Amino acid sequence: MASSSPLWKQLFDAVDQRLSPTINDMARSEDAAALAALGRRGRSELDRRMEQASRRALHLLNLPAGSDVNRLLEHIARLEREVRDLRNLLTDRENAEYLASLAARHEAARPAAKRRASTRAKPSTRTKGDKGGHDADADRPARADSA
Repeated sequence: MASSSPLWKQLFDAVDQRLSPTINDMARSEDAAALAALGRRGRSELDRRMEQASRRALHLLNLPAGSDVNRLLEHIARLEREVRDLRNLLTDRENAEYLASLAARHEAARPAAKRRASTRAKPSTRTKGDKGGHDADADRPARADSA
């Protein structure tokens, strides 16, 4: 009986069926976990040593290393935060001074408003035709139907 799958797929499935149980058992064992942790530790140690070597080589050529650039970027970020905080503090002070000046103007204008209100309350002795007074009807245009 011929199978409809390609030969490479049949070969892969045969190897997979024979090796999968063994590989799965090994992956679940404590030895495999220890081996994976050892591999990770070895890789991080290798990365650290390569970084040190490249940093030394770059410094010998009087060039900045990645760690130098990162340190400068962190410093710039701290300075930007400090400038932003100072700018906000300055804005808060300017706003407080402005509000204080508005309150002072309001308080200074308040007695004058009381004086004006008291002079308005007195009855006027002027008549409609007196000069110096204001006739409210004088500003209105004459109506055509009134003669």
